Amino acid sequence: MRNPVLPLLLAGLLLAGCHPPDEAAAPPVVGVGAYELRSTEITRSWRFSARTRPAETVQIQARVQAEVAAVTFERGARVAAGDVLFRLDDRTQRDQLRQAQAQLAARSSALELAERNLARGLEVADRGFLSASDIDRLRDAQAQASSAFEAAEADLEQARQNLEYTVIQAPIAGRAGDTSATVGNIVGPGSGPLVRVQVTDPILARFQLTDREYQQLLHQRPLGLVDTEQFEIRLLLDGDQPHPWPGALDFVDIEVDARTGTAEVTARFPNPDETLAPGLFTTVEMETREVESRLLVPNQAIGRNQLGSFVMVVGPDGMVSERSITLERQLRTAAVVDAGLAPGERVIVEGLQKARPGSRVEAIAYDWDQDSGVLAPTEMLRP
Repeated sequence: MRNPVLPLLLAGLLLAGCHPPDEAAAPPVVGVGAYELRSTEITRSWRFSARTRPAETVQIQARVQAEVAAVTFERGARVAAGDVLFRLDDRTQRDQLRQAQAQLAARSSALELAERNLARGLEVADRGFLSASDIDRLRDAQAQASSAFEAAEADLEQARQNLEYTVIQAPIAGRAGDTSATVGNIVGPGSGPLVRVQVTDPILARFQLTDREYQQLLHQRPLGLVDTEQFEIRLLLDGDQPHPWPGALDFVDIEVDARTGTAEVTARFPNPDETLAPGLFTTVEMETREVESRLLVPNQAIGRNQLGSFVMVVGPDGMVSERSITLERQLRTAAVVDAGLAPGERVIVEGLQKARPGSRVEAIAYDWDQDSGVLAPTEMLRP
């Protein structure tokens, strides 16, 4: 017996299939935070990794060979220019000085005798008592005696210097380093440095510029000139803690090293309390005093892929598009735009993960505090 319900069900399914399908529901419009770009007055600035180094360093060596008789400084302590650092046993040098003095006296007597003989010979030569060859011999004896006297004078001066060299003094004021020379050691010109004295106030920070940064710097200052009034230079320690004293350019190299593509630069910083020591890893911030109008894009808006940097732009109709941009340089909380964006355009800074190119969004106006980098709805930052 046929089931009368089955034809009714089949008819219902056929009738349902005859109706057009429901259109797919449109995706909901998502909300994003958008920042409207505007020109900002900024100064040109650079940020470099640097190493501190002493303003001056002197390697002190022994100039004569002798035994160390006394070490008269404390390792690591400050010394003044002229302070005695080492005293060497000077007995050998004193003996050499006495010998040189005696030799000079003998050469002086020989020279006086040769000069008297020449004078007498010239007196009697006119009367025919001496021949021309005799006079030549007297002249030659006087010249040899004079040369010997001059050599003896030089030997005496060298002996005096050698005696002075047994007292080793600091040539500059600074801080004395470690030494391996102790009382009883034999030291000399071949012993290597006995101690190193460094000037750490002021102290230098050394860093490198890329060829592009070097060109930018040359646009701010002529090559070979150091204009300390043109830049503000700061030194940052761990955690971006600033050194309390501003610095000044000390030296800019005259060329870019072809091997590394960098140029050496040093900045000089006061260090009166010696909170900075040579060899520290630091950061140098250098900023020009001249102001320029540039377009800045917050770091939160910038994405990066294999093609470079990009941002998501919200058009007047709320449609999202991806825009490749070129950046000139990076600041703390933003980047300076070189190409790809114009004032008045809106870039997404909040909700980037929800925005897709070609989608429609509802943009909430965001504002940006450039000093702190905080991005928030405009009504929160500008009550």
